[in-house]
Amino acid sequence: MESIDILIKNGHILTIDRKMHIFENNSIAVKDGKIIEISKTEFLRKKYSAKKTIDAKSKIVMPGFINAHTHLPMTYFRGLADDLHLQDWLENYIWPAEIKFISEEFVYSASLHGAAELIKNGITMFNDMYFFPMQTAKAATKVGIRAIVGQGIVDFPNSNYKDPKQALNNVVKYQNEFADNELIEFAIAPHSIYSCCSQTLKITAESAHKNNMLLHIHISETKKEVEDCLKQYHKRPIKYLNDIGFLDNNVVIAHGIWVDEEELNILKEKDISVVITTESNLKLASGFMPIKKYIEKGINLCLGTDGVASNNNLSILEEMDFTAKIHKAYNQNPSIIPAYKVVKMATINSAQAFKKQEELGSLKVGKKADIILIDTNKLEILPMYNVYSHLVYTISSNAICDVIINGKLIMENRKLLTVDEDEIIDKANYYKRKILTK
Repeated sequence: MESIDILIKNGHILTIDRKMHIFENNSIAVKDGKIIEISKTEFLRKKYSAKKTIDAKSKIVMPGFINAHTHLPMTYFRGLADDLHLQDWLENYIWPAEIKFISEEFVYSASLHGAAELIKNGITMFNDMYFFPMQTAKAATKVGIRAIVGQGIVDFPNSNYKDPKQALNNVVKYQNEFADNELIEFAIAPHSIYSCCSQTLKITAESAHKNNMLLHIHISETKKEVEDCLKQYHKRPIKYLNDIGFLDNNVVIAHGIWVDEEELNILKEKDISVVITTESNLKLASGFMPIKKYIEKGINLCLGTDGVASNNNLSILEEMDFTAKIHKAYNQNPSIIPAYKVVKMATINSAQAFKKQEELGSLKVGKKADIILIDTNKLEILPMYNVYSHLVYTISSNAICDVIINGKLIMENRKLLTVDEDEIIDKANYYKRKILTK
């Protein structure tokens, strides 16, 4: 018998492959971080000797969720300022708090907390934007979660760097230092068109191309952002970015709420993916994304939670639920986004956004073993007729029981295996006291 690392047996397997195959009472063999076989349980039990066997009876087995836009180190600002418009929230509460508290130690501890929370929400990869990205990368490595860690870039002074050029030099250095880390990549993440001038946006785009890195930016999040851009540049935001040479297929944009037909055509032509952050946008009253127009254009849509300072949680399952329901009502069309398509937004679509669809986002032989198990044997879940419907409209994060990333078991029966949850909670309370006394 061949030795393998993990055998997941008796599972209700959602592959999220091109044909959306579902396999009942099947098993997955995992070795050296990858899926090596998916087949009937009895067949695999006779073929392999597993170091770890997980019984997935009454459990959904599926690819881990990918959180395509977040700000993990803002975890300690959860609930610090609510019920505000975006610019008021940023300029009068969040940015002043960051000036006071952001440091390497703060970012590491808050990222550790956030990464642990991601695991509990079944998220196996996240795309981040913040300062001191090296600390977020270290925290993600400690937890064992996959990450694209973006160096947040703004024009105004901050504790992370003296100017954008220094930030760019730093993030390229980090990318080289983490070259052998299978879980971590770095990205260049200019915050927005209102916090970065044209020259900064141009040099970030040049650096991203030169170093083969992702560009990650907020765009067209509010009506005011568009109005200000029209006043200053006489163009709408996406048109402005395109004209300065910023947009290409290495760009992922967050929000994209206030867009017109010309801008949608630019996004389609450039093969740019857009991250929907429904709960954050609702809470900040930023508006309703024109999802029908995006779908009609064939633009790749994926899901993110945004940071917990504006959401205030890291649940992709909630994001799926809100996104589906809000847009059904807004478009007066209950069939506009079927449940299975929403599940794809949180898995294979997100993998595609980061050019990782050949490695992640579905369960297939040869792909990375980033797998979650969801316990359906619960009063509030049964009976289950359609698994996609249940994932979007019924199941909460508390049902996520096991998480495997890169072939390693990270959470088992809701217990985190790589970090001490009590220590993380103690540290959060320490920073709460610190923030309240300053």
